[in-house]
Amino acid sequence: MDLNNQIELELYFADHFDTVLFPVLADIYLQKNDLKRARKVCEIGLKHHKNDSAGLFLLAQINNIEGNYKEAEKLLESVLMYSEGHLAAAEMLCEIQTVLGRASGRLLKSWKIVLSLSPQHNTAKSFIAKVQDPEIEKQPSVNKKTPKKPLVDEPPPKEKSIIRKIEDEISEPLKVSSRLATFTLVSVLKNQGLFDQALNVLDALEEKGENLNSISLERETIQTLIKNSQKD
Repeated sequence: MDLNNQIELELYFADHFDTVLFPVLADIYLQKNDLKRARKVCEIGLKHHKNDSAGLFLLAQINNIEGNYKEAEKLLESVLMYSEGHLAAAEMLCEIQTVLGRASGRLLKSWKIVLSLSPQHNTAKSFIAKVQDPEIEKQPSVNKKTPKKPLVDEPPPKEKSIIRKIEDEISEPLKVSSRLATFTLVSVLKNQGLFDQALNVLDALEEKGENLNSISLERETIQTLIKNSQKD
């Protein structure tokens, strides 16, 4: 299947509402400002894959554009729950919480997530410096053992057959034009363990002139996932 072909994606989606590729089609609609179709595809796809971070993020973007800020906030919090390294979601969450007038303590927590993902993020550093007393950081923190969440959710057994089907569909080298290469597609491929294809899309994004920090972060995450998969 040609992931660059909107019509082919539409035909495939019409026969396979449970496909994990639904965010790719929804993103095409979003880029064309067709919010109605983008929302519909996301809602259908999320019925089958409720924890899909790419789909949740797209739906958050749609709600943000439409001014449904509280709903967008909830969706972004879900994105970060299932995909801790999602910098774009963390940044958007801070922006929306600012618009909603959330308490400074809540904003501080959100901006700290951004800073943890992007240590040179000027806005995050500036906000944290203004709100937080520097002396607080020097105080010893209580050593609490909390289980680490995986960077990417392991797909449940019932979805294995779907993933194998997608692997077959794009088993050939993935050729993505720079126009259609998106971080959404990277997320979809990464979450399905198609790491080589995800790296190819990142190369296309770099050629397109997208944010180099975000690209670098995604590359590091994928390289870590590749190493972990080789250990298993």
